[in-house]
Amino acid sequence: MVGTRHLLGLAIDDGGVVATELCVRAGRPEIRGAGELSWDRELTPENVAELGQRLRHFLREKGFTAKKAVVGLAAKWVLAKEVEVPPTTPETLSGILSIQAERAFSFNADELVFDYCGKTSPSEKSQVLLLAARRQIVDRVKELAEASGLQIQSITVSAFACGSRASQNRSACRYGLYTRPTYCEFWGQAQGMPHFIKHIPLGMNGNPSGYTDQLTAMIQRQILLSSRQDQVPPHQVAAFDACGLSADMLKRLNERLAPQKISIVDGREGLFPAGLTIPAGVQEAPVVAAAAVAMTAVGQERPAVDFLNPRMGEKKKASHKRFYAWAGGIAAVCLIGLGLWLWGWQSDRRDIAVYKQQLADMDKDLTAAKEVVARLTYASSWGATNPRFLSCLRAVTEAFPEEGTVWATSLALNESGVGSVVGKLTSESSFYEVFDKIDRSEAFANTKLIHIRDVGQNSREKEFAISFTFKGAK
Repeated sequence: MVGTRHLLGLAIDDGGVVATELCVRAGRPEIRGAGELSWDRELTPENVAELGQRLRHFLREKGFTAKKAVVGLAAKWVLAKEVEVPPTTPETLSGILSIQAERAFSFNADELVFDYCGKTSPSEKSQVLLLAARRQIVDRVKELAEASGLQIQSITVSAFACGSRASQNRSACRYGLYTRPTYCEFWGQAQGMPHFIKHIPLGMNGNPSGYTDQLTAMIQRQILLSSRQDQVPPHQVAAFDACGLSADMLKRLNERLAPQKISIVDGREGLFPAGLTIPAGVQEAPVVAAAAVAMTAVGQERPAVDFLNPRMGEKKKASHKRFYAWAGGIAAVCLIGLGLWLWGWQSDRRDIAVYKQQLADMDKDLTAAKEVVARLTYASSWGATNPRFLSCLRAVTEAFPEEGTVWATSLALNESGVGSVVGKLTSESSFYEVFDKIDRSEAFANTKLIHIRDVGQNSREKEFAISFTFKGAK
């Protein structure tokens, strides 16, 4: 039908693929079908052809007719690092990030496909999220699609697809949570663009109460460690459930997070345009991410991240069929095409001269950027070779008594100096002496008591948590 097109959204992870087919008529999308194909093995070069055939049969059995697909990857397969860039324009940002990408990740640059998301300014520094996908993962996804008879339009991140849709409808949502049966993904957004993402192995395993406790602790921890200066309470987290979170579990999450001024909202409510519904007989939860992935191909805007058509590094190579189609079209209008080419050539010469002048003007900024990059190393803030972390550990240790009436069980510290210490106590007076020592120490600022609570009914021990900003040992 003229004006109608079909798109397939595929959300792929280690457990299989979730598929959703969209039918777009006059710019309005409709969900025609959805389903989930599970596999019990990791996607490898040896089995990708076999799994591709299984996917082909699965799509045929479900009655899917779309041949063009958008693929969403699990965050487990993606590396992410927020970097600072000097004042620049979108045209020159790719070159600056290419320099930083070589040292931002521990892998060889040839083993990765890079892209980025974020907004820049020509007058001030900006924060940009630099992302990398293993090239072998991207190649396997391409081979899987080819074996199943599909043409991939883009390869994005499933969680970011959910977040990009929600940010259009929930500008207040600064965080996102995507839950799957064996893991969850948590990310933060600023000005509608993601600035970090974490993949956390976490399963319900038939214990909803324990799962809720683990989700509560994880959300508190991630917000504490990743909040920017402009992200102050109250915090709102948009939850995209694909593992069966009940309304009662969401209610309990909100009750437990309320003291920290954190609220959980159902991200699916604002995920799709008005009128877009899940077909009868299809479970809504598993297909949420696949539907959001498919929606990234509706409209003029490109996905927030696209590893098939990245804005830095190599570009997507056109297929031979498309090349021949274009060649035939050009042959039919060769005279006009030649004239346009000559005009474009002259225009390119002028543009090259302008770009050369811009590069010369930016020489100081590029030199400064290279100096910054030279100081960057790929090391976790938890690494044993981090002097800042060791200084913080020593300063915290010196605040605790030797007799063992209060002790620490965990210590967290991010790169900006925001940290927390969790521990247990048998004497509240000893604990408050420790708290006062940390609060009075010149090495710490913004010392706050998060909680003191009983460990259990039959235990004399209590658990405590303290947050702080580490300024550095004097």
